[in-house]
Amino acid sequence: MRNRKPETVEVDGWQVERRLFESRIEGRGPLIADECGGQCCLHGVYASLPERDKILAHADRIADIMDETQSRDTGDWFEDDIHEDSDYPGGLCIGTAVYNDKCAFLNADGLCVLQLLEPELDLAEGERLKPFYCCLFPLTTWYGRLEFDDMCHGVRPCCTLKADGKSASIDAFAYELQLAMGEEGYAKLCRLAADANGHAGSREPAKAESPRGE
Repeated sequence: MRNRKPETVEVDGWQVERRLFESRIEGRGPLIADECGGQCCLHGVYASLPERDKILAHADRIADIMDETQSRDTGDWFEDDIHEDSDYPGGLCIGTAVYNDKCAFLNADGLCVLQLLEPELDLAEGERLKPFYCCLFPLTTWYGRLEFDDMCHGVRPCCTLKADGKSASIDAFAYELQLAMGEEGYAKLCRLAADANGHAGSREPAKAESPRGE
């Protein structure tokens, strides 16, 4: 009987799900606007408390670019309950609220106003206004495990794994993998992907395109 490969491999302290670097996806990736449509954003996301506080610190600027489908009242932006979760800094998180059947920060065009505002802010290199787990999707973490989130699988091509898909997952998720693991961790994952496909570690890491369009 052949031994089954484990579902994950350890890379720089992460247990990385194999399908993140051995699979293919139907489309070209989560950063391709015409494949996305913000479907994953509809129900909001959990943010750390520091992320919530950073958003509220820019409340006036955020409210200025909201449209008629959104509430400019900051009391409508987050849920009331705070949850314990060790995946978040400080072990606590809070959900963004759903307003008009979509995340409070999603406008009528399906675009995140936090992401739209980011290029206008004087943020340090690598700093974000948009919560980490928004940027990471369709990847997520679970107690030290980095894995694919099936929430939009079969709904949007950018988030659907498919054996004969257009893109290798290691390329399509380059930005998200580097966000979680850093460039060095991603490079190690690329070597594992090359070995898995019989290329003896010759694979070059894909360029991680920024969602800000920089």
